[in-house]
Amino acid sequence: MGTYDHKQVLLDYANGNITAEMAVGHSLQHIGKLYEAQTAANLSRYELRSKVDTLESMVNTLQTEVTRLAVLIEQVLPQRKTKSPGKSQADQS
Repeated sequence: MGTYDHKQVLLDYANGNITAEMAVGHSLQHIGKLYEAQTAANLSRYELRSKVDTLESMVNTLQTEVTRLAVLIEQVLPQRKTKSPGKSQADQS
């Protein structure tokens, strides 16, 4: 018994080309394939969710570091401005 497209099975049964037993057999094969596809999709989804969780963690870590750098820059820039009181180094020569 080969596996046919589910629409073809329904059409063949409606036209009397296959028996009810044959239609049920093909339907069971399709159900089995659907379960296999569902299992594969779930595994793929779990893998992708794990990757997304890892990426979210990395982004949060990087955002924390960017925030720390921004605070450090804000602390350093005012100090540089106070060290050179209005004159550039070229003007001081």
